[in-house]
Amino acid sequence: METQANHNTPLSEIDDLRQQLALFKQRLDQQEIIKDRMIRRSMHARFSPFTKVSVISDFIVLLISPIIFVALNKAGFPWYFGAIVVLMTFIELIYNITVHRQVQRLFNDGNDLLTVRRGLLSFKRKERMWMLIAVPFVFLWLLAFYWKVGLFSHELAGTSAAGFFCSFIGIFLGLLIGGGFFAWEIHRVNRSIREIDELSAN
Repeated sequence: METQANHNTPLSEIDDLRQQLALFKQRLDQQEIIKDRMIRRSMHARFSPFTKVSVISDFIVLLISPIIFVALNKAGFPWYFGAIVVLMTFIELIYNITVHRQVQRLFNDGNDLLTVRRGLLSFKRKERMWMLIAVPFVFLWLLAFYWKVGLFSHELAGTSAAGFFCSFIGIFLGLLIGGGFFAWEIHRVNRSIREIDELSAN
């Protein structure tokens, strides 16, 4: 009897260790799930203001663009000058809604952090590609605008020239603010990617 008890004791201890290890692993998994959820919520809160500001600003410009269209026509510009402004603003609005919705969906509970990381990298590539398209296009439109008003041929003088130079400064500041917003957004993306990499490394 003593021999059988001695043989059963190590086996029971092994079973207890297995149960403890399984329970420990389960707790670790739960902690990882909670940590992933907290990180996703933090990233969602980090990107939510960008989505709101970007979409709202584009929507406001889209509402103003018909006024710009009419003003350009009354100033003697061809109809396509204003039509380009309306079209580009509409495309920008649709693009921002689509891309930022994709980013917000990344932070759902169904996505793991590696999926979020891939989505953030894709978002960064799309934003850079859009800037490479939009910025040269805006500069070309501005060059055509100032060429049309005669700024480069010295046809403007006095108050008119001062007004157009002031408008140029305003446009430059607008582009500077837009560029700063883009840089801030990309900084937030890189910060989130670094957090995921650090968590994966640990």
